[in-house]
Amino acid sequence: MRRIGFVLTKYLRDVTFLDDYGVATPFELFYDDEYKVLVMLNHLLPFQREWSDFTHGMVKWLKRVQIRDSILVGGLDKRYKDVNDPLKWMRTSRSSIELEYPTLNKQLIMVGPLALFTVYAEIEDLPATVLLPYADRERLDPGAAAVAVDVINKIIGFNIDTRELYEDAKKIEQELQRQLEMIQKELSKSGVDRHYM
Repeated sequence: MRRIGFVLTKYLRDVTFLDDYGVATPFELFYDDEYKVLVMLNHLLPFQREWSDFTHGMVKWLKRVQIRDSILVGGLDKRYKDVNDPLKWMRTSRSSIELEYPTLNKQLIMVGPLALFTVYAEIEDLPATVLLPYADRERLDPGAAAVAVDVINKIIGFNIDTRELYEDAKKIEQELQRQLEMIQKELSKSGVDRHYM
């Protein structure tokens, strides 16, 4: 994909870094000529006071450029996982995408920019499909990212390799398990000398 543009906001975030393609900006647009896919990459969230304008502006622009469907990626807290499937999903009434996964539970509240984007997509009649892989809320979760990429591969016909993401997830799980075992070992070692009041 090649970077084709940027999203500017009134209170643009004061963050940048160097990436493979050059200087990164907070909100960037990339395009794939072969698949005709536009990707908005948010390196971080806009300031909260701009969430509504940001998402509504993006929805109106995407409608103006006549995109066929939009795919939004978020996450569900894996502590509340109630199915064996790796994700749940939902779509706006204009989306024609069908997935083999369970849909989001009725009355389960989604919040933040993803919710606003979904609300404005419904209001503006923009097709949108929301992917919600189960994710760890406390840290980056490459396993959840891999699940989302696998589903996007199926929807669009991409062939993005997710093995590295799954390997990273396995390494993180192993490290967390090692740290937990060390803590338990320390607690059991010092348990004899404990005094309670």
